[in-house]
Amino acid sequence: MPTSPAASRFVLAALAAIAAFGGAHAEAAPPDPARKAQCAAAFEEGQELETAGRLVEARGKFVSCSDAACPAVVRDECATMLPRVEASLPTIVPGLRDAQGNDIVAAEVTLDGAVLTKTLDGQPIAVNPGPHTLRFVAPNAAPVERQVVIRVGEKNRVITVDLEGAAKTPPDAHPDKPAAPDAGPSGKRVASYVLGGLGVVSLGAFAYLGITGKSDLAGLHDGCGRTQSCAETDVDAVKTKLILADVSLGVGIVSLGVATALFFTSGGEKKPTATARGPVVRPVVAPLPGGGAAMLVGTF
Repeated sequence: MPTSPAASRFVLAALAAIAAFGGAHAEAAPPDPARKAQCAAAFEEGQELETAGRLVEARGKFVSCSDAACPAVVRDECATMLPRVEASLPTIVPGLRDAQGNDIVAAEVTLDGAVLTKTLDGQPIAVNPGPHTLRFVAPNAAPVERQVVIRVGEKNRVITVDLEGAAKTPPDAHPDKPAAPDAGPSGKRVASYVLGGLGVVSLGAFAYLGITGKSDLAGLHDGCGRTQSCAETDVDAVKTKLILADVSLGVGIVSLGVATALFFTSGGEKKPTATARGPVVRPVVAPLPGGGAAMLVGTF
């Protein structure tokens, strides 16, 4: 507990008495008035700082007024106050480790913006009690801050901070940008099967339409063709069959050609993912007068 006001007044009165009777002893050197005032002021300020919780500064004041150059009455009071302040004064041992767990010695540590130390040698450092912000700054590393609460009388509290190595992102990397869909070899393989099947069907349709169309045309020639009395609908039906036969032949050749190319460029088997789409081929049949037309619509 700080010295009472009555004790402080007693010390000051004692100083005045020493000054008044100092000349009675010729053999004793007269006290230095300036030094005497400094000692008295240090004693008063030390008590105020202790009450405010600024124990580091209070210890400095009591050390100053405990000096042998101070009057004995002040020196004795300060010497009594000093051990009590030192017992309440907390100390910390800051430490810093790199990403591999090795201790770092050369690092600057600040406490609430004021430099505390620049060498982490494991020695305790006296600090005032209360909440503080510790900031660790090491070469080639980002500064690290820690919020701590230091308690009265807490001694040799170890506060060790680990530097976490942050992986550097390449400047051309864009993690937020979705990757482009990959068609993958499996999509080509499936498309080759579809086109191959369509090509076979188209060639079959060509053969059927070609044979029946030629047969119907021969029938018209042998029948109504001799008398030029063939109905227009019969003639159109034969023309449609022959046109569809030619279309089927073209579709079949193209389908088989594309299917062959996709098959040999598809690579190994691979199951398609939900986000990967390969070539899509859709057969389309359009009705025409007297028949119809078949075609391929797709994306590759």
